[in-house]
Amino acid sequence: MTALLSDRDGLIVRHWYIACLTEELKDKPIQCVVYEKPYVLYRNKSGQVICYPDRCLHRHALLSEGDCKDGQLTCPYHGWKYDAEGSVTNIPSEGPDYVCKHKIKSLPVIEQDGAIWIWTQDEAPGEVKPWRFPKFDNSKWIHYFMVTDFENEVTNLAENFMDVPHTVFVHKGWFRNKGQTKVPMTVATKAGRVLVTYAQANDEIAPLLKPLMNPKGEPMVHTDEFIFPNITNVTYSYGTNYGVHINSQCTPVGPMKTRVYTYMAYKLAAFNHIIKPFIHYYTRQVILQDVVIMLNQGRSLQFDPKTTFRSTPADEVHKAIERLRSWGEKDLSQVYQYENETKAEFWL
Repeated sequence: MTALLSDRDGLIVRHWYIACLTEELKDKPIQCVVYEKPYVLYRNKSGQVICYPDRCLHRHALLSEGDCKDGQLTCPYHGWKYDAEGSVTNIPSEGPDYVCKHKIKSLPVIEQDGAIWIWTQDEAPGEVKPWRFPKFDNSKWIHYFMVTDFENEVTNLAENFMDVPHTVFVHKGWFRNKGQTKVPMTVATKAGRVLVTYAQANDEIAPLLKPLMNPKGEPMVHTDEFIFPNITNVTYSYGTNYGVHINSQCTPVGPMKTRVYTYMAYKLAAFNHIIKPFIHYYTRQVILQDVVIMLNQGRSLQFDPKTTFRSTPADEVHKAIERLRSWGEKDLSQVYQYENETKAEFWL
């Protein structure tokens, strides 16, 4: 295994990744780690987010542990001060008249839909844009984020988030129950996305929430989608008015370390706001169950990272995600040009 995850992922690193949530960045600077590199984020006078490497040019102290005042960041070691462009504006040990030409490179930042995204590469992002979270601006839908650290890597996490068969074991009684039902599915890959649709009559999730989510007993439409390189979009719809969106954006931290930003949006038939604390608790418990099983798998892969997975027809979605992620390391054009549709079945 290559020491650095960024080396193994190759061209996959050339994408926007969430550094933190809007609600996490307030008056003090904070640190995030993306592909083994630490970055510091803070707000300038006008509230705009500024980001650059979390290392003072002087003696490499962590700038994220310094102070932010009047839109400038001060190093906690010797007081070097940086402005929003990364220029050093003051070196206390050299006196007030010293002119410094040192400058640290700032990173492109986009703040939208409650999240702060950064671009860590030298080349400009061009037309590549961050993901937009569904229903974020719709006041009829309740939405919130959950931040979770996993001891595993993005490919395995994306597979887990879109994997239905595991739910009757890992989330038994919480999310689904085993029923010995045959589920036909279609796995369609196009333009860097993997869309899975299920033809399962009378499908249900979260039996405890059924009276609120689907009181009329309308058919549930379930789709899962992987958006290259690191996002999953799981949707449960009840008719045209109600449903749940679960988006997971995976920020790679290092080998077997990933921070996942889970965006939840839902609209229930009744008690939308009142039930939020329970919904939050319920979804957090389900995610924590995934944390445990992903740690289980991650510990195994650390012992033998070269292991080749054995797959069955139920794993078509896994193979599709692995295919795109593998290609994306060396050839992004192949990721977006490939098209395929496969039908398969599994038992639930």
